[in-house]
Amino acid sequence: MGRDYFLDKDIVVDKERNIYLVFSNVNPYGYIYAMIKYVYTGKGLWKGYERVLKYYGVNNMLKLSQEFLMEPCYGVTFPVLRLSNVSKHLKPEEKALELIKHTSGSKHEISFLELYTALGVRQLGITGSFLAGINHENSDLDIVIYGCEDALYVMNNFEGFEEDRDWIVETSRNYGLTLDFSKQLYDKRTRGAIKGIKFSILFVDPRPERPCKEVCKRKGEITITAEIEKGSCDVLFYPSKVILHNVNVVSGEVGLKPEILVSYEGIYSTLLFKSRKIEAKGMLVECEKPIIVVGDRDVPGYIRRIL
Repeated sequence: MGRDYFLDKDIVVDKERNIYLVFSNVNPYGYIYAMIKYVYTGKGLWKGYERVLKYYGVNNMLKLSQEFLMEPCYGVTFPVLRLSNVSKHLKPEEKALELIKHTSGSKHEISFLELYTALGVRQLGITGSFLAGINHENSDLDIVIYGCEDALYVMNNFEGFEEDRDWIVETSRNYGLTLDFSKQLYDKRTRGAIKGIKFSILFVDPRPERPCKEVCKRKGEITITAEIEKGSCDVLFYPSKVILHNVNVVSGEVGLKPEILVSYEGIYSTLLFKSRKIEAKGMLVECEKPIIVVGDRDVPGYIRRIL
């Protein structure tokens, strides 16, 4: 891509050798939205690094020991890394191209090439410990698919490989969900294993965004039912976004119906992709158009499929 801006799923390294995961396409002035994931102690499994962000999710992100900045347009704080402290900017698509052109023949690289062939798309990358260069023998393969066209191609044509049953148990424990509900969130196309090596398929919109496009005000907890467009690529990107139709307010402020759902919990993306009608609990936020946010720090919420 030859880009000089930051995208979701990029990796950045600070001047103290700490490794961060970028989680937004928004490029503010002077800093980036990024979560610290690994710190170097000399004792960690990842070539001397230890993982401090053990599990994803908003609640785990809030426990991180790093700088948070208040964003006045949204009224909440986000974890950030200042550009003046960035030592390296690592891009998933560049690492994938490197592995495609030059492979050492390791089991992980062979599995990556098999995934690359099975996925059938060109706009892809590899992130996580492989991009950071600290992978170990049991590391996962975190594959990034760029753009709506390729995202839909993968979801409509890729059948997956072996199931990753551990994901269901880990998601249940991490988010406090029942095992049955976690099974409903699991999708073999985006979480699985190939020859014993676990992999994830992640989707990224390759377009950068400008900061503070609108000013929003948090209003309070709300639960709704609504119809949505099935098979939208926008729910696969982070955060998931989908337009709501025929909204019914189950509880909360009835005078302001959300028109858009935004989910900061990635576990719901494939459920939204497969659904036509949902129930959702979250934070009602008044922006240019009212939205319901799932994954708010005060109202974590949930999404359930009705149809």
